[in-house]
Amino acid sequence: MKKLLVLTVAALLAAACMKLPELPTMGLVQIPIAGEEEALWTSTDYEGKPVLMMYMGSWCPYCKMSMPALNTVAEKYAGKAEVVGVFLDADPETVLKVAKEHGLNTKVLYNGQGPADVMKVTGLPHAILFDRKHRVVRIWEGFSPTLAQEFDEHLQRLTK
Repeated sequence: MKKLLVLTVAALLAAACMKLPELPTMGLVQIPIAGEEEALWTSTDYEGKPVLMMYMGSWCPYCKMSMPALNTVAEKYAGKAEVVGVFLDADPETVLKVAKEHGLNTKVLYNGQGPADVMKVTGLPHAILFDRKHRVVRIWEGFSPTLAQEFDEHLQRLTK
């Protein structure tokens, strides 16, 4: 019994000393803003705020179906969190046209393929939520009719 207790304590101490893996972070991201000539969205401008980035394509029907969810949380958390639509498209006019057609009222970024590659975006739509220190908190891939609710639940916790 005494050996079991010693082994248990030793195992607990060893586990406590192990370094836990750190959450991936956003790092420095700069993406052009559609409709604003030579303007860049820069992640460091939003230090201390949660950031929700949804990667999309102008050709993607599921991305278009997800835009209302992005709008809902962008309106609700304006000033408390940064919510952006990041299009992989390289043409800002195409991005603006799709955003307008579908009523997307968030900041619209284009030419986001490089950051998408870094964040290992494998399908669209692909949303990544970062906390105030810009660590990845949650990733959503694909469309879901509950996206707005899920975004809201997570942002509510991060903006308290």
